[in-house]
Amino acid sequence: MKKIAMILACVMMFAALAGCGSNGGQQDAVKAPEGTVSELIDKVYENVKVELPVMTLPIDLNDEYLRTSLLGVETPEGIKEAAASETMMGAQAYSLVIARCDSAEKADQLADTMMEKIDTRKWVCVEANEKQAVVCGDLVMFIMLNTEYGVTTDQIVEAFTTVCGGSVSRVVK
Repeated sequence: MKKIAMILACVMMFAALAGCGSNGGQQDAVKAPEGTVSELIDKVYENVKVELPVMTLPIDLNDEYLRTSLLGVETPEGIKEAAASETMMGAQAYSLVIARCDSAEKADQLADTMMEKIDTRKWVCVEANEKQAVVCGDLVMFIMLNTEYGVTTDQIVEAFTTVCGGSVSRVVK
């Protein structure tokens, strides 16, 4: 009888452990907020003060220059929509991009690509001294800026996290 009870206890323990790991990790557990990516950028700005004159525009995923400079990718494969918020005039190192992907896995890959491929000196005469990428479900937010403008990437990431309901899947620094 003790052997049967011990076997049943082991089976129940393994079943419980298997159930805990069945969602594929934290990335699948975090759900991205609803809305267009441009609307999400507006919500980020509701949660953080940026003193620069910025303008948000959708990214034409068929435009090779925009894809490579703002998203760091050669092809739009796996990206549903994207928008960028940058300064309207002058050379100020500030770029906020949000992209919605086909899946959380693609969003995770895009975050790594953005961190690796996007040029922090794309403005030529100024350079961003901070950059981060954040994944929230099927969304990626990428921010790079120069902290001399009075805001940090951590503040933007915190605002994006608030928009995502208080939790994100991954932060890449």
